[in-house]
Amino acid sequence: MSSEDQRESGTSRRAFGKAAALAGGSLVLGLAATPAFASPARPDAGRSGYARRAVAAYDALQRFYYAPDVKLYAPNHPAQPGDNPYAYVYPFSGVITATLGLLRLDRRYASAVRDRDEALAGYYNPSPVSANPLSPPAPASPPGYASYLLPPLGQGGDLFYDDNEWLGLAALQQYRITGDRAALQRARLIFALIRYGWDDDPGHPDPGGTFWTQATYNHDRNTVSNALGVEIGARLYLLTGNRDTLRHSIEMFDWVEGHLKAPNGLYWDHVDLQGTVDTAQLAYNQGNMLGAAALLHLATGERGYLGQARDIAERALETYDFANSFAADVPGAVVLFKNMLLLHSIDPDERYRGAQRACADALWGTVDPSTGLLPAQAGLAVNTQAALVEMQTLAAWSPRDYHLLL
Repeated sequence: MSSEDQRESGTSRRAFGKAAALAGGSLVLGLAATPAFASPARPDAGRSGYARRAVAAYDALQRFYYAPDVKLYAPNHPAQPGDNPYAYVYPFSGVITATLGLLRLDRRYASAVRDRDEALAGYYNPSPVSANPLSPPAPASPPGYASYLLPPLGQGGDLFYDDNEWLGLAALQQYRITGDRAALQRARLIFALIRYGWDDDPGHPDPGGTFWTQATYNHDRNTVSNALGVEIGARLYLLTGNRDTLRHSIEMFDWVEGHLKAPNGLYWDHVDLQGTVDTAQLAYNQGNMLGAAALLHLATGERGYLGQARDIAERALETYDFANSFAADVPGAVVLFKNMLLLHSIDPDERYRGAQRACADALWGTVDPSTGLLPAQAGLAVNTQAALVEMQTLAAWSPRDYHLLL
C-alpha cells in the first residue's frame, strides 16, 4: 500500500466535503442510564423516533461492513476493486464516534465501545518514523495511530495528524461519557503528537501551523489539522488545568485565523509550502473552527471567542442548504452539526437544532428501507454509513447532553 494509494483512497479526508463546499448486532434502545458522569435525559416521542433510525442504520453497518472475528470494518459496501480488507483508521474513527453516540442513549452499547477500543489498538504505532523532513526532522516522532493496520493484519501506513486528532476527540468524548481514564490518556498522547507536527521553520511561507501528515508527498498545513488540535487542547485544559495545552491551542487557532480565514468569514482548506492556498470551504472546517472558538471561550472566559463561534455558525446557516446539500458529504455535515450543537449548549439557538434535524430527515428519506443503507453510485464508504448513524443519534440526544459532544 503506497502513500499515494492512501491519499487517493475512497476515504481520503479531502474527497469528502467538496460537494458540500460547493453548494455488534441489533439492539433496541432502552431508557436505562449509561455508565456516565451524569444520566442521559429520557427521550421524548420525537427523539425516540430518531433513536430507532439510528439503531436501524447501525444494524446495517454491522450487517454489511463488520468482521466480528477481528472486530474491524470493510472500507466499502459492496467491495470495490483495489479495496483493502479493512478500513483505514480515518473512516474507522467515524465508526467509533457513531458507537459512542449510541452509548449515550443505551448502556448496552458499552460492549461495542470496548470492541472499538480493541480494534483501534491494531493501528497503533509506538515508534513511527517521520519520513517527512519538514514535520520535523528531530527528535523522533511520538507514538500515534498509523493510517492503516500494522502487522499481522496490515502493513501499516503513513501517520496523518488529522487522523489522530479525530481519534483524540473521540477519546475525550469517551472519557466524558464513561469516565474511562485510558481514553483520557489516549487524548493526552495524541496532543503530544499534535505538538510535534507544528511547523517551526520561520522561513516557510505562512510559517507555523500543524502539518497534515508525516508523509513525504505532502507538506500542507490545514485548517482541520489545526482546528481539531485546538479542540483537543482546550478540552484537555478544561479537564486537567494544564495551561501549556491551552497556550498551544491558542497558537493553533491564531495561525488559522491569520492564514486560512476567507473574506466571507469562513475558512479555506490548506496552504502548502509554496504559499498556495486551496480555497475550498469544506463543511467540517467550518464546524471545527466553530467548536474551537466555543471551547476557547469556555477555557478562557473571553467572550470574543464566543462571538467568533456565533459568527461562524451564522455564516454557515447562511451558506449551506442543510436539507439538500450534504448527501455527498455526510461525515462533514455531522462534524458541522456536532460543533453547532456544542455551541447550543453554551449559547442556545434553536436554529442549530432545526438545521440538524432537517438534514437528518432529508438523509433518512434517501435510505433504502430494505437494507438500511444510504444510496451510492459505487461502494458506500463505511464512514458515510457511520455518519448516517451519528446524524440520527444527534437528533435523538437531549440538548442537556450536547456539552458531551466534544
